[in-house]
Amino acid sequence: MPYLLVGGPILFLLTVVIYPMAYAIGLSLQYYRVGGFAGLHNFAFAFQDSLLAASLRSTLTYVAAAVGIEVFLGLALAVAVQRTIRSVVGRTLTYLLFIVPMVTPPVAAGVSFRLMYIPEYGILNVLLHDLGYHGQPIAWMSSPAMAMFSVVSVDVWQWMPFVFLVLFAGLQAVPLDVVEAAEVDGAGGWARFRDIDLPYLKQLLLLVLVFRFTDTLRVFDHVQVLTMGGPGAATEFLSLYLYKIAFKFSNLNYASALALYIVVVISVVFALFSRYLTEETA
Repeated sequence: MPYLLVGGPILFLLTVVIYPMAYAIGLSLQYYRVGGFAGLHNFAFAFQDSLLAASLRSTLTYVAAAVGIEVFLGLALAVAVQRTIRSVVGRTLTYLLFIVPMVTPPVAAGVSFRLMYIPEYGILNVLLHDLGYHGQPIAWMSSPAMAMFSVVSVDVWQWMPFVFLVLFAGLQAVPLDVVEAAEVDGAGGWARFRDIDLPYLKQLLLLVLVFRFTDTLRVFDHVQVLTMGGPGAATEFLSLYLYKIAFKFSNLNYASALALYIVVVISVVFALFSRYLTEETA
């Protein structure tokens, strides 16, 4: 019976994880089209690929902007809600409001924001016109900077609530007697946050950074809907570049090598954060 109970999950992991990984490794060690053992040729070619370098720069910019804004806003909102909204009804409504973006499919979010960013009749330009702006309609996705802003805004709208909910839950673990003692001693809002709230949130912040880093690194859906990697290659992140290499150019060998690079990088980052978290807990 123990072997039967363990056998099911192991078989599932072998099917959906181990076999695809082994298949990808096999593809990465073969030449494109002609086949045959290529050794590390596909892996070495990545260091000469200028398009990959541009995609990597765009990806790092996107990850830094999205994760930074989400953590900052999520933390600020968590502290603000925790200190201002005391009623159970108010907090419940806040939870529901913040859950809505998280359960919205990324494709639907991308389509909604694409309609909002249409220069001629998108709601943002209409609002700007109503507020007194009478210049040329803003082409939100026509330049690299505006296109990056557009795709980052979707990610922030959809996943900043995740950061908020996690950190708000962490704030509930702060002992009330410690907070009351600090208030009696005359500690202000910033001192309370720096010396009481932040130490309790340190581990949760690290977990949030790991989850959001790995998630933004593989972003695809809403970027494909909004910009398709454009203008030019301004928003052609690693996931979109891999998609183009694998399915537009049918070069599964090189795409597999790039995918393995990404797996290694994410694994190393996750291992470092996990080790740090373990040391902090100990």
